[in-house]
Amino acid sequence: MIDHLHIKNFMCFKELEIPTLKRVNLIAGKNNAGKTTLLDAIRILWSNWSSAVINQILDKRKVFIKGSQKSYKNLLNYKVDYENKPEFILSGLLTKSNGIKKSTSNEGEMYDPNILIEHPPENLVYVSFNSNFNTLSSLWEKVALTDYEEDVYEILKETIQPDLVRLNVGREVVNVRLENTDKPVPLSTLGDGVNRILLIALSLVNAKDSILLIDELELGLHYSALEKLWNMIFKYAQKWNIQVFATTHSQDVLRTFHYVSDDEKYINDAQYIRLQINRKGENEAIIFDGERLRETLDLQLEIR
Repeated sequence: MIDHLHIKNFMCFKELEIPTLKRVNLIAGKNNAGKTTLLDAIRILWSNWSSAVINQILDKRKVFIKGSQKSYKNLLNYKVDYENKPEFILSGLLTKSNGIKKSTSNEGEMYDPNILIEHPPENLVYVSFNSNFNTLSSLWEKVALTDYEEDVYEILKETIQPDLVRLNVGREVVNVRLENTDKPVPLSTLGDGVNRILLIALSLVNAKDSILLIDELELGLHYSALEKLWNMIFKYAQKWNIQVFATTHSQDVLRTFHYVSDDEKYINDAQYIRLQINRKGENEAIIFDGERLRETLDLQLEIR
């Protein structure tokens, strides 16, 4: 797992230090505080500066021009000179040699601006805020007809549908077979947000022994489903050795995160990180442990 992250000269971050990280990390903050950028930094570093990953990130931000090296200037923090390349430093159980990974961008030497893939190959799983059916279908293809398919059923039975028998991801629709029924029914008929829960369940299965990034966890979910979702994330992150980074705008997400993480089984695995702009106009990360998070919720402090 990553236990420390230091980012320099990257997009909105002139310098950001997060000295401790846990198994499940919830990240909140106002718009433009850098929540998605933090996930992008982890994606880029974990892919060893893959052109496919970088290009997809820039394309989603609508600043990528295929075939143009100029697109990569958008990786730089606007307050630094062009010569100051983005630099990431991680520490943790990352390599068999020394547990430290440091990476600096060599823009112009290693990027290929001609590669553009909707779902680039990565050594982690990323669920974006605008993930669509194609994302769900791609994750399902990796587990269908394998032992991992049973893991997906296990999660769904525990969280949303105890009488689930089978499911199938077809063209733009997910059908499920339930106990004591003759015909499959669309998954969407089982309640609000079930497709989002299936997406996160598939992401957990695909992220075994790796990292799961979820941007805006609450999208498409009713607040009543959030506690079940957090229980699912904590349980399987422990069971399958997954490190989770999730962003949110929602007070309900933060509150239910606290309810679940306050359990003695999970309390040492949880951390809340608030990204904000300090009085100097610089990005900073404020870390909340369980007791401090409880005080924050008691005061109903705004997280956006």
